[in-house]
Amino acid sequence: MTDRFHVKKPLYPIFSIAAAVLTLIGALLLARTIWGTVFVAGVYLLLCCFGYARTCFRLLPFLLVYLGVFSLIFYFAGGRNAVFAWQMGNRLAGVAVAAIPGLSLPPVHLVRSLTALNCPRLLTLGMLITMSFIPVLFAEIRQVRNAMRTRGAASVLSPVLFYRAFLIPLLVRLVNVSDTLALSVETRGFTAGGGAFTVYHPVSLKSRDVCFGVLFLVLFLGGAAAPALGVAVL
Repeated sequence: MTDRFHVKKPLYPIFSIAAAVLTLIGALLLARTIWGTVFVAGVYLLLCCFGYARTCFRLLPFLLVYLGVFSLIFYFAGGRNAVFAWQMGNRLAGVAVAAIPGLSLPPVHLVRSLTALNCPRLLTLGMLITMSFIPVLFAEIRQVRNAMRTRGAASVLSPVLFYRAFLIPLLVRLVNVSDTLALSVETRGFTAGGGAFTVYHPVSLKSRDVCFGVLFLVLFLGGAAAPALGVAVL
């Protein structure tokens, strides 16, 4: 399911994770200033310029609906306070934009990078299995739902149908998938120890990644210095 958000040339995985974390932190810290909006919009445009435009445009309709609905909710919940709704919109936009680098990062790139940095094998292997299992889980749920519709049991609101026609078949399929994954890992020689390993397609740091990191830090540090520059807090 998440494969469609992957990009051909993702940023260096460590930079992607750092950008996601700092985007979230920056959006929360700067939400009460004009720079909060500028920061989130700047990160969005920066991602578009560095190969993430397709993913950003695909998520744009969801982002607009998501911000519109929740900003409207906060507007009425805050006593028709437009400033409060705008501040909450900055925070929500930061959460959404922070998710883009992670959605666009193929799990194998992250694992290769962490392996090259000599991270513990249990950590890298666990991350690979967990991140790869999410699309498999959605695919299994979709197949079980299709099987239910074929047999005329489309609704899962009934407790009996949910238990017998959805939950039990899904659990059985997931157990089979987990057995297959375990055999696959063992067959490919993955071990938890510190044995020798080879990364056939190493992920290296490029000038493009450094350029992105510098521009991102300019945005982030500019926001941190915003109070000293006289940017008003609303």
